[in-house]
Amino acid sequence: MSTPYHIKIAPPAVQQIKQLSAKQQKILFKLAEALSMNPRPPGANKISGMTGLYSETVSPLRLVYKIEEQDVLLLLVKTA
Repeated sequence: MSTPYHIKIAPPAVQQIKQLSAKQQKILFKLAEALSMNPRPPGANKISGMTGLYSETVSPLRLVYKIEEQDVLLLLVKTA
C-alpha cells in the first residue's frame, strides 16, 4: 500500500471552498480524501503544458490540483 499524500489547500481555494454549500463541501472533502490515497485516479485529467497539474470533476465541482512529491496542493475549486 502506498503512503498517503498530504493534502494542502492554497489560500484562494480556501476562499472558494467557504463559498460552497455544505453538501458541495462534503463532496469536495470526500474527493480530497480519495486524492490523498491516489492523486492520479481514472478520470483525472492531466492539464497539458503544465507540469504536475491535474483536474478532477465531480459534478457540479471541478477541482484543479498540483502533485508535488508527497503533497497534493488544491489550487482551484469551481462550480459548473
